[in-house]
Amino acid sequence: MSTRQAQKGSGSSTSEKVADADAGKTSELTPEQKLEALKLERRLTLSKALAKELDKSVGARRTAALVRKSFVRNDDPDIKPPLQQLVAKAGGRGATVPVLLYIALLWKCAAKPYDVQLPARKWAELLALPDPSTRGARRITNALEVLATLKLVKLEKAHGEATRVILNDESGEGRKYENPSTAYSVKSNKRDLYFKVSSRLWTSGQIQQLKAPELAMLLILLQEGGHRRDTDPLANFLHKHGHLLGIEVWFTTENFPARYGISPSMRSRGTKGLCEAGLLETERRPVGPPGKPISFSSEKLRKIYRLQGAAVIAESPVKVQKKVKNRA
Repeated sequence: MSTRQAQKGSGSSTSEKVADADAGKTSELTPEQKLEALKLERRLTLSKALAKELDKSVGARRTAALVRKSFVRNDDPDIKPPLQQLVAKAGGRGATVPVLLYIALLWKCAAKPYDVQLPARKWAELLALPDPSTRGARRITNALEVLATLKLVKLEKAHGEATRVILNDESGEGRKYENPSTAYSVKSNKRDLYFKVSSRLWTSGQIQQLKAPELAMLLILLQEGGHRRDTDPLANFLHKHGHLLGIEVWFTTENFPARYGISPSMRSRGTKGLCEAGLLETERRPVGPPGKPISFSSEKLRKIYRLQGAAVIAESPVKVQKKVKNRA
């Protein structure tokens, strides 16, 4: 793990980074940049406090938002999954708030009746948006309209009151929402397969700072099982010393665009941003011909992705194995 990743993953505050800059440890910041950094630190402090309150309110057993895989991926090439529809336009511009807000709604509305009625300002504060009472609240209102257009939520508006938000399921087909864990255990329906977005991403303040390409790549890697903790000897050693590593994920050149419809540039920007945030590490590893051992010669390289830190769910190996077995 690089020094920059270690710094990003350590939870150091923005004000500490500003102090480091004054001491010459990082590149110099202008007064305007220092002011913006301090404003961000203030927003993140409030956001993390709200996230911890939300995490406590949904219960100790719900340490993550459960997200159906259909939000990220559809095996029918003629149907674009909601995530692709959100981030494909204008390089993801305008997609950050709707994506973050929907994940937050899935986290908050974890139990029946799967709805919530809160002021837009509160959601803006949770997402650490600037000017939460004015511009931030308008961005939340606009994001809710986007989610409603994609049939991910229903909105019930009442004059003088906060909009009631009712969840639909993640496919964008307008289906009534059911908890995916409960639905899958009862029906064993493939459409209810889900992945997890750790609440620690919120309580650490990291997910609030991600942009659309980074969010897209994070959700894609989580959908591929990257939230599961690796249990090999090295990963277990790092876990004992406070560093979580997820299982390895890789894609072929062909299957990534076919599955997710994400452009190569967005994939590259998202990967880079996650690495800089300390949530991902990558490496290129030689791949030998099928059935043949790797040799000391020119070989094809495969890019390996491994989520880390707050992106990984810190479950015991026994629990992970049982869940995987039950899904087989």
